[in-house]
Amino acid sequence: MTIDDIKALIASDESRILELKKTTGELKDGMHTACAFLNTDGGCLIFGVAPRSLKIIGQQVTDDTKREIAQALAGLEPAYDIPPIYVDVPEYPGNKVIAFHFNGWEWGQKPYERGAA
Repeated sequence: MTIDDIKALIASDESRILELKKTTGELKDGMHTACAFLNTDGGCLIFGVAPRSLKIIGQQVTDDTKREIAQALAGLEPAYDIPPIYVDVPEYPGNKVIAFHFNGWEWGQKPYERGAA
């Protein structure tokens, strides 16, 4: 995924299959959205885009950021293995957009929920 892919994804704004968060400071809300995507038709969750203006700003990604993301993902039940996609933001050197694509629910799967983690 490239910055141009991100621009194309957000061009039509948030929808039932696209959720934008400004930073991982909204990680808890993001995991609620992840559950919704996993229990319906799937979707993309992107951190580093201002939802109202659709401005791509990204954020600094540190080891702590990666650890917080891993812990939040570990809280999904049943477990769901999804690697974050980190995309450089050329206008803000050192900043990255963090994107996830969640597959939708498949018949026979248990519904997803956000656990205690």
